[in-house]
Amino acid sequence: MLTKGILFVVLFMTLLSNSEVSDSLSEVSNLPPATTILTEEEFKVQNKAKNITIQIGDTRAEVEQQLGKHVDYYYHTNVYQYKGMWIHYKEGIVDGIVIDDAAANSKKYKTPSGIGYGSTIQEVIQQYGKKAFIDSNQRKVRTITYLMERDKQGNYSVITSFDKFVLEGGYENLMILSMVLDQQSRVSFLMIADYEFAYHPEHRWTETQ
Repeated sequence: MLTKGILFVVLFMTLLSNSEVSDSLSEVSNLPPATTILTEEEFKVQNKAKNITIQIGDTRAEVEQQLGKHVDYYYHTNVYQYKGMWIHYKEGIVDGIVIDDAAANSKKYKTPSGIGYGSTIQEVIQQYGKKAFIDSNQRKVRTITYLMERDKQGNYSVITSFDKFVLEGGYENLMILSMVLDQQSRVSFLMIADYEFAYHPEHRWTETQ
């Protein structure tokens, strides 16, 4: 039987490898274009009622000052479960945040754009745009992934190709925002991560509790 840690890897790789570029699904085709220039401030989740903010780049000490000690740990993916989310660290720094219904209080966390567990596909597209890697089944969105590139000014733009990075490098300038949607086209899984953790989680199994 697979452990939860292995299931994380399976979910990540399924989410991020079985996608197609599409912006023509009926659910989103009539929506107006969104502003797709973002800053690093977008790569975080917030529970405003509790005054909690966890973002990429936080230290483990900063996370646990707000969330307390982790309640579970999954060796195979080196992912820590807290109340409300799952977090991965690289050398003590947050490089991956996951929100899903398996973590208590997860529904209370949103990105600065207001997207979180339970958000609709229309709300996602309105905030982040149609330029995404979208996997659909019978015209219903199953997963949607935004690939974002940082420019010299520190701003992020949504892009739809890896080609130039394969040739030139530059993966350290990429951030990933990925979501799985349920049968009602609502977000049931959200991941904010840097490129390496999102696409190569097996490279991050080096830390210990």
